[in-house]
Amino acid sequence: MKNSELFEKVESLQNLLISRATGGEAHDKIYKQLRQELLYDSYLKDKLPRFVRTCYDLDQFWNFIKYKYKTYRERREYIWQEFKPILEFLEGENIEFSKSIFLSHSSKDKFFVRNLAEHLTNNGIKVWLDEAELNIGDSLTEKIAEAIETTDYVGVVLSHNSINSEWVQKELQIALQKEIKGRNVVVLPILIEKVEIPAFLRDKWYADFTNPENFDNELAKLLRTLGGHTRAKREPAKKETSEKVGLKKPFEQLTLTERKLTTFEDIKIVEIDDTKSYKPDPKKLLYNIYLKLSSSPPLEWQEIFEAERRFPRHTMWRKAWIEGDYIVIHCVPDEIEEYHAKDLKQDVENTNKKYRQFLMEESLKEAKKVEQEKSEKDKLKILKERVKF
Repeated sequence: MKNSELFEKVESLQNLLISRATGGEAHDKIYKQLRQELLYDSYLKDKLPRFVRTCYDLDQFWNFIKYKYKTYRERREYIWQEFKPILEFLEGENIEFSKSIFLSHSSKDKFFVRNLAEHLTNNGIKVWLDEAELNIGDSLTEKIAEAIETTDYVGVVLSHNSINSEWVQKELQIALQKEIKGRNVVVLPILIEKVEIPAFLRDKWYADFTNPENFDNELAKLLRTLGGHTRAKREPAKKETSEKVGLKKPFEQLTLTERKLTTFEDIKIVEIDDTKSYKPDPKKLLYNIYLKLSSSPPLEWQEIFEAERRFPRHTMWRKAWIEGDYIVIHCVPDEIEEYHAKDLKQDVENTNKKYRQFLMEESLKEAKKVEQEKSEKDKLKILKERVKF
């Protein structure tokens, strides 16, 4: 999509929201279409105002804006200010993409994938991600097939999560069918964990991102394969991710813990999984109820959560623990709504905060260690210059 077209779409979205916020006419179908198109653009989606990313329709936006500001003037000025950065960005940038890639991945690997997508985009590669929400009635299979049809490469992000993902298997099947039929699309395995590469992909070149220390080298190899090129003017975009948590240096220079800190997103309880919940003892009323989490929590997060649950806060307190990307609570189903939902939500929020604090403290320790090692090396250099034999 050309720069002028993107500008027009963003401006149309801005004007539509202003109209809705000030009592004018606004069509929900148009809002959903514009929102979806812009969110599908990995280069722009993080630059959109937060309320666009979180409000799926105009009713949700209205419920947000009517309480935030009371007058039409305040709402209008607020929306202008929120859209100003992305409009100025589009006016000042000349976005040109050489090649395009569809990143097929498990949603559980979204932190790595978003970071990789940002690096690829910064180096002239158009990236397609399937993270934006679809309108009701849209066929995800059709959208994926359409994306694969129009991209040059399909990058299959291989991990323990993705090799068990039905959607990744479906996306890969579509891509391989196109490749076999002679469509000019190339399937590229992208390894992020030590897993067995599927037999039908073993003869292909693959990018190995299993070691964070080699990220830059593997990225360079991937870019050469894709036909991208380094674009120094994109460097500030890399810096923004780390600056959000006070780490004012490019992503590539961050330690492993600092990278975890910059890419960590709050874990949330999504829903009760009734298909997994069961009675461990049929003679009793107690169930093991499985609560789906937005992502699989790291080990340290699990330890903090278990510490949060260690001491009962009321007489109806029940045992809860982590299994993969689930919280499991041992209780009577009727208790969930009355007693446990609020407790568990609060425990998850507290755990997110404490996990961030833990990562911050660990990153400070690492930074101090690196600084100490540098100081010692500098002393040796000085000593070398001073002592002559």
